[in-house]
Order: sequence, then structure tokens, then C-alpha cells
Amino acid sequence: MKNHLLPLVASLAIFLTTSSLRAAAPTLEGSRVREQLNEMQGQPAPKLALKGWINAEPMTLKKLKGKIVVLDFWATWCGPCLASIPHTNELMEKYADQGVVIIGVCAKRGAEKMADTVKQRGIKYPVAEDTGTIASYKANSYPDYYIIDRNGALRWADIANRDVEKAIKILLEEKDKAE
Repeated sequence: MKNHLLPLVASLAIFLTTSSLRAAAPTLEGSRVREQLNEMQGQPAPKLALKGWINAEPMTLKKLKGKIVVLDFWATWCGPCLASIPHTNELMEKYADQGVVIIGVCAKRGAEKMADTVKQRGIKYPVAEDTGTIASYKANSYPDYYIIDRNGALRWADIANRDVEKAIKILLEEKDKAE
């Protein structure tokens, strides 16, 4: 009977190992510019081109080096973006003291409503109007989430909305392993 269990146990071990390997990285969105985004990943993140900051003084990636930066590309007219605000607020509150900074990059179209949206929707994280960041990062839908690691590299471009926290945890674990 033991001989019959060996293949089952071996199969289970292989399944669990490969499942955990696949689960290691966050899921990437199937963007129409995916190839270009893949080439950007692992490279120094493009500079931020933003104006009209709310909830923070103007930020640069140079000043944010050593922190994990989550760029949330959103628009005031985007229903899914507005629906994601409470969760993004929760992420900001949960991880801010661990060196995570979330920046809402507001699309130009509708940006005249940004301040009212921040107030009405209770956005607590820094937001600013785009003046070139969306083009530099090739963001082409809303909301889009991009993660920049502590070294200033664009680690993941356009990750699945559901995997933002997963990406943050991966980068936090990297720091823990390095220490």
C-alpha cells in the first residue's frame, strides 16, 4: 500500500512547489502595450511629471529612494477608480509606517475636479495632476497600478488591481531578507 502512496505524495509535493512559485509575482494586466511595459520593468523608473499636489508637498523619485512607491493612475470620471479609493486608503494606512508611499496620478481629462473628488471621496494619500507621467509610464487604462522598488526601479508595470497588496508584501519581504 505504501508504494501506491509514493506517487501521490510526490505529485502533491510538485504541485505545491510549482503553485507557490507561480504565486510569487503579482499578476500583470493584459495591456495592449504589454511588451513595452515588460521592457521597462527592472529599469530605473521614469521621472514623475505632476503638478497641483494635494495631501503632500511635491515628491520626486529621487527623494523617495529607499521607499516602495505605488503609482495609482486614475481619473475623476472613472467609476472603478472611484470605487477603489477606500481600499487604496486602507493600503496607505496599513503600510505607510513600513516605507510605502502611494501616489495618485490623476489624468488630465477631468483633473479640474481632482480637488473636489479628493474632498468628497476622502482620499488620504498624495494625489497630483499628470503633466507627462502617464505617457512616460505608458499607462493606458484606469485604474492602473505600477510599483517602484526601494532602489528606484520600476518593478511591476500595470499589475492586476487585486495584486497591489501582494506586490507590496513581496517588496517588504525582500527588505526583511536583506536585513
